[in-house]
Amino acid sequence: MNTDPPLVSFLVPARDRASELKVALASCLSQSIEAWEAVVVDDHSQTDDLEALVASFTDSRLRYYRLPDALRGVSDARNTALEQAHSDRLITLDSDDINHPHRAARCVELLDPDLPILIYTRVQLFSSNRPSGRPKPVLQPFSAPLLRMVNFITNPGTAFTLRAIESAGGGFCSDLSLAEDYDLYLRMAQAGVQIQAVDEVHVSYRKHAQAATTARSDELHEAIMMVRKRNNIAPFPLEAIEKHAIAELSQNVLHQNDQRALWSDDRWRRQ
Repeated sequence: MNTDPPLVSFLVPARDRASELKVALASCLSQSIEAWEAVVVDDHSQTDDLEALVASFTDSRLRYYRLPDALRGVSDARNTALEQAHSDRLITLDSDDINHPHRAARCVELLDPDLPILIYTRVQLFSSNRPSGRPKPVLQPFSAPLLRMVNFITNPGTAFTLRAIESAGGGFCSDLSLAEDYDLYLRMAQAGVQIQAVDEVHVSYRKHAQAATTARSDELHEAIMMVRKRNNIAPFPLEAIEKHAIAELSQNVLHQNDQRALWSDDRWRRQ
């Protein structure tokens, strides 16, 4: 095993779901380069012993931390992973997703640690009913005006430099348990971070009925509205996205009822 300092750090917030985390960590061990680490932060698991699971791999590149009682939620877990990471290249990996073998190596090539950069990629969607999956069909090129209206950045496929986090004024907002990634991307864009879509599949994203975007859509919409206000985004009609979005994204957001409800601006409706 390579003992050189890691070139990339996977940030892995986790809570229970040990069987899924085991697969996610195995996908780290399957990387085409050896100089990586995975920082697993346990958000107060109650049913599964994640510390024992991480230890069972007997690989020092997998490091386990448990959040103290004063900290809770995905934002605190990700921020703790950020603080503990040994690399300036940082890769998101939720505990139920799966890296493709080339992911770490490509992030080394695409991320200059001396620059504030965020990349996002296509993802492979899969589920227990469809394990082979399919690529997510829409990859929207980066547009700063569009990001202020719709979050088109695929969070499971993101990676960024520590400089990007520093430029944004820090990591994820601890009081956000939903749309925390959207808030971070907006702050990065406003700070002039270089944000780029990469037309490659780097990760497989598990779709299941318990996903936050499925089970908590009303709460997610409320969180999006909060993030818009925090980032001083003026009210807008949703149709304004057509000026900046590719046709497929406009079609999805404007003509799918769930997506329209999610991204509509409540303040505009009141005008």
